[in-house]
Amino acid sequence: MSTTALELSGDVKERIRELRALSDKAEGGDKEARRELRRAVRESAPEVIARCSDTARTYRRLLAETASGGDMLVKEAISERATMLAEEVAGENPTPLEVLLAERIASLWVLVELLEALHAAYFSRHNTNRPTVTYLLQMVKFQESANRRYLSAIRELARVRKLQSNTPAVQVNTQINLGAGERH
Repeated sequence: MSTTALELSGDVKERIRELRALSDKAEGGDKEARRELRRAVRESAPEVIARCSDTARTYRRLLAETASGGDMLVKEAISERATMLAEEVAGENPTPLEVLLAERIASLWVLVELLEALHAAYFSRHNTNRPTVTYLLQMVKFQESANRRYLSAIRELARVRKLQSNTPAVQVNTQINLGAGERH
């Protein structure tokens, strides 16, 4: 499977390192570095800008950190699995819209899994701090909302792909007349 739309080339990685160094200087109060950073971002390739502004990866890493319970292996595995899922869902030669939807699906997958894990933990027999019913109901609402958004993103990707394939909608109408007998 070709995932070039989601993978970074060496040039892109190097440019991101350069921008990160400028960003660190700017955050340290260097006003010239701030101006240089602004100019350098404007002059960067779209894939560099896309990766630097990729909040989905950051979001997934934060969720993975929470879901892992401090276990670094689990955190890294969840983050990597979400990245692999986004690449797999995007497919070969994805359009920019397919990439966005694939990233959204992967992010929501992590959120749904985290909420499922938290919900299960509340019912664990080892959990001595039982939450209130009100809290559990609120968690179920969060869980349902995340699941609806997840399924909606999946449906939207399927719809986009159907529209992109230029497959005309086919409608078949069948009429069956059942009569008690022949009439003359």
